[in-house]
Amino acid sequence: MSTTETERADEDYLATESRRRILEAAERLIAVRGIEKVRLRDVAQEAGVSIGKIQHYFTNRDTLIEEMFKAASLRRVAEWATFAREMDDPTEQLVTLLNHAIKDRERCTVWLATTSFTSRNPQFLPDLSRIYDAWRATLVEVIETGERDGVFHPTGAVEDVADGIICVIDGLMTAVAIDLDGYTRERNDRMLRHMSGLLLGVSLEEAWLVE
Repeated sequence: MSTTETERADEDYLATESRRRILEAAERLIAVRGIEKVRLRDVAQEAGVSIGKIQHYFTNRDTLIEEMFKAASLRRVAEWATFAREMDDPTEQLVTLLNHAIKDRERCTVWLATTSFTSRNPQFLPDLSRIYDAWRATLVEVIETGERDGVFHPTGAVEDVADGIICVIDGLMTAVAIDLDGYTRERNDRMLRHMSGLLLGVSLEEAWLVE
């Protein structure tokens, strides 16, 4: 590689790294302060860059917020799918997916902000739909494998069962995000495994202990 090509590669890497830091900084701040209270200068300070650099990549605050929601959601969908691919047993796959669905408040807060933002900006609905489609595809694959192996006995069409589990996850994520009284981690886990088990015609009480 020539000196010019090396320099260009370094510049591309630094640009990508700076952009990633900015997006992650915005995500952290929104999780703590909410969308309305986060300003470009806050993100610049958190990311260790200038406001001008943020504007270079994202033009303005609204574009930054939009890109942050998209990047955070797609990253977490990819991570979630990875959990299922790390094992072969469908029960362990499902349990692992559920274990990671609502594991931290920051994730839940950002997701709630994402859905709220989309409700006010319907042009981003296709992006949100793709995220739901990715969740659904992962769950459907695991459920179909479990049904084929005789482990799961879905109480309805597989896609309907997957959507039902997603609805439970969504509801619990909202409760966690707003810190609703009584929704402890232990209770949320118990409700999620119980409702998922009902939809799948199987008890997940013992299986839940598998990591």
